[in-house]
Amino acid sequence: MPTAVAHAEPGIQDATPPRIDDQRPAARPSQTLSAPAKAVDAHPASHTPDLRGYIYLGIMILVGSTTSPLAKLVVSQLPVGLVPLLRFSCAGLCLLPFIGGLAPLKELVRHDWRRMAVVAALCVPVNQWFFLNAAKLGTNAHVGLFYALVPLVVWVLAWRLGHERLDLGRLGGILASIGGVVVIGLGNLLGSESASAAQTRAVMISDLLLIGAVISWGAYVALSRPLVLRYGAMPVLAGTFLFGFFLQIPISLATVTQWPTLLRLATPSAWISLVILAALITPLNLALQNLSLRRLDASQVATFSNVAPVLTVVWGVSFFHEALSPALIVGGLLTLGGVIWTSRPAPPAAAPGPSTVEGSAACPID
Repeated sequence: MPTAVAHAEPGIQDATPPRIDDQRPAARPSQTLSAPAKAVDAHPASHTPDLRGYIYLGIMILVGSTTSPLAKLVVSQLPVGLVPLLRFSCAGLCLLPFIGGLAPLKELVRHDWRRMAVVAALCVPVNQWFFLNAAKLGTNAHVGLFYALVPLVVWVLAWRLGHERLDLGRLGGILASIGGVVVIGLGNLLGSESASAAQTRAVMISDLLLIGAVISWGAYVALSRPLVLRYGAMPVLAGTFLFGFFLQIPISLATVTQWPTLLRLATPSAWISLVILAALITPLNLALQNLSLRRLDASQVATFSNVAPVLTVVWGVSFFHEALSPALIVGGLLTLGGVIWTSRPAPPAAAPGPSTVEGSAACPID
């Protein structure tokens, strides 16, 4: 994760005005917990296209495509354990004025602290440990290649948790999108010069770490959507950042002895990149993701994100005169085709009967 952050919801208090980012108010926690399946199924994104949701996603792609290059520059000079602390504490504090302070977060934690803890842990300490270490050792091309698997993880989890129906047509779009990024990644790898043994080992370790990063991020996207539907995009995002910050502290303290040497050698460019990543890219990118999760299925949001690595390569061709390879053309078409196919509205499902709604189980983590 423009000024879309300024269109944040004030929280979930009973007397709040209509939400700016979504005029349909989220269900109150007591209502949602009694029939979570009904709350999710009632979401209109499954039946009709939502233009605003796709606009949020488009801007998210533009912003998110800069995350990996900035993160790689930051962790090449600053301690990996320090970066998540500064990044997510700053991002969370930047969002507080837009949600009206701490009151919405207290309400969220009071009703859904278990799910909030799991979501925050997946987003910050777990994912960031895998992602930042992988970015430090590997390449941006590999990060994009592996993160193309996120939609598949999200789709499987959303289906297993009952958040989305089993749609084999959507699975085809997800696989096409993944295949497109794979083609681009393989084209970059086959076109590169032979690497040394040390570089090859570093890339292999990075790839293993990226598997953990992809699984944890996919789980975060899938599990955060019910919270976003209940409490709004901005309160959930601010809660994720700040809750994750506190969960990150013990992990960061375990590496504090390594900080002094790296901090002395860090250049101003690393600190500037961290400020941009923490104060702009992170809150804006994930705010747009949460806003789109209120309007679209989680698998649609994750698959649409696969445009980001393609866009990164396109920018390289446009601004840095990199070669427009056949792999880029074929992979880009596959990815965009998968995005368009997956983003189509699903056919409306039959309304559940009284027995179905009453017998629906709450989300396991709740």
